[in-house]
Amino acid sequence: MAGSIRMAVLGIAVLSATLLVGCSVADPLASADVELGAQIATLTPSPAAAPADPCPTSAPTPIPEASLPASVDEETHEAVRRRTEYGLRHDIAWIREVAADPTSTQEFGVPMLPAETASLFARNDLPDPVRRVLDVYGHTDEFGGLYIDNVQGGVVVVLWTTDPAVHDAAIRPKLPPCHPVEFRQVRWSENELRGWQDRISADMDWMTDIRAKATGVGADIAANVVNIDISSANPEAADLILAHYAAPAGMIRVISDGTGAHLLPSGTVVGRVLMADGSPPGINDLMLDAGSPDDPPGWCGGGDIGYGVGEDGGIEFPCKVGRRTILVRDWVPDEHVEHPVVASLVVQVPAGGEVEVEIRLPKGFDPRATP
Repeated sequence: MAGSIRMAVLGIAVLSATLLVGCSVADPLASADVELGAQIATLTPSPAAAPADPCPTSAPTPIPEASLPASVDEETHEAVRRRTEYGLRHDIAWIREVAADPTSTQEFGVPMLPAETASLFARNDLPDPVRRVLDVYGHTDEFGGLYIDNVQGGVVVVLWTTDPAVHDAAIRPKLPPCHPVEFRQVRWSENELRGWQDRISADMDWMTDIRAKATGVGADIAANVVNIDISSANPEAADLILAHYAAPAGMIRVISDGTGAHLLPSGTVVGRVLMADGSPPGINDLMLDAGSPDDPPGWCGGGDIGYGVGEDGGIEFPCKVGRRTILVRDWVPDEHVEHPVVASLVVQVPAGGEVEVEIRLPKGFDPRATP
């Protein structure tokens, strides 16, 4: 088969199952005096019981968020949503029990028990046995990629452009018993998706002509498409991008933020954060942030970079142009609590320039104290 590596012949393993059927046994004949013409009842096997599932699975409680009572708080809604996405138990009673458990943590955004988080981290190892078999199996021209289906509790989904049953029969026997794996069919191979991803990545500068900027390009293996994330306020941008690349219908998906914020120029907020009496804060763990419902599209800072306050109170904070609400937050060690805002200021950020500010902390606030 074209595109196979290290193994040119597709071997199909045929599995057979043996059923043990229980039969009733007749009593021995009493004597030899039975008449030759007498009818003897035919013995028939008793019905066989259905064989037990050799790989039983337990499904999480099916309680969708939409069915929750209106009185349920936002935190519980979020816990139901996240737990549903991860295929974990998500009934309200359990969520509240976990939230009250002192051993629960929030590595995944909502309270989970250590055993639950351990099970999620363990899912990262599930594709390894499958990849080892695929490396030998080949058939790369038909391979659509693989991913972990967390909703099902961590099932490795392997995608093919040809009959998945054929690949299932060839691959599953080579995996550990009861390994959580499924084989599904898709339209395009991973090689095709990656090829378009590379082509698009090398040809994006033209989008400025349609008032758009690409913010990300990548193959979405689970959806079997290439996603192009753009920032644009142009309602025709997505159609223009699809027409430009002329890929097969349905292969490319354009996702716009609808704002064009990435096209805005930037400026810098500089100045100092001072104590109420005008003195510098000294050693502190203050952090800069920005944002308000009254601000236009855009942001301050960038990526995973954190911006703090110097011992002399000095700050330098890059922001998109326009109205920006600058927030000074006090760091807290409790991961369950949002870092509180202790001071704020609204500024107008100029394009390519600086705006100088002075932000005073509230009277009595100690930037050296840990809340």
